[in-house]
Amino acid sequence: MRIALFGAGRMAASFVTLVQQEKDVEICAVVSLNAPEWQGDICYFESIEQLKQLNTAPDLVLDFSLPDGTEQAAVWCGQNQVALLSGVTGLREWHIRALDQAALAAPVLWSPNLSLGINLLASLVRQAAAALPAGTTFHINEVHHKHKQDAPSGTALLLGKAIESAGLPGSAARTEYSSVREGEVIGHHEIRLEWAGESMSLGHTALDRSVFARGALSAARWLVAQPAGRYSAEDWLAGL
Repeated sequence: MRIALFGAGRMAASFVTLVQQEKDVEICAVVSLNAPEWQGDICYFESIEQLKQLNTAPDLVLDFSLPDGTEQAAVWCGQNQVALLSGVTGLREWHIRALDQAALAAPVLWSPNLSLGINLLASLVRQAAAALPAGTTFHINEVHHKHKQDAPSGTALLLGKAIESAGLPGSAARTEYSSVREGEVIGHHEIRLEWAGESMSLGHTALDRSVFARGALSAARWLVAQPAGRYSAEDWLAGL
């Protein structure tokens, strides 16, 4: 599987480290405004359009850029019928429309968090919300490192949408968020569910950044085997 990385931040670096041990995966290019220190012998391009210079097209573009970068990746992948896997947070309506358009010609999967555990947590909280009575309150508490600016995080919002999608009447109005930024915490998410006389908690903690890279690799392997279409993390998990 030939993968082109779009973005050269910490997530991309972690992914490169992971796949060095995988004999069936090749990082064929990295696209970023600046060449990363870890580039090595990987082809480097400043623009995603330059991927056309490769002798063989990538099987998948792994997007760890920014929202506008995701839009660019979606356009390119749709035009070139290349699978797109994106873990970028903060997408707006027009970015989502670009993903939908690309999915007409290529397999596309977007999730604001690509760790296996978080997406399992979203599935579990969705099941719990569907089984609980009206009047249930959901408290989503998240802790991240002090450098993270968005609050609630994209992952917390993902969990909130999982609750809403369960179809519990009025569930969105009873979903509360709290965000803490401290130290170098990679990511901790806990959902406390409270209803008449009872409460329960579901949670996930990322112990190191490699969990996101491992999840991305699992999702990439699944996605490249799919026909063109728009896929969710739930589709990926169901296919494991």
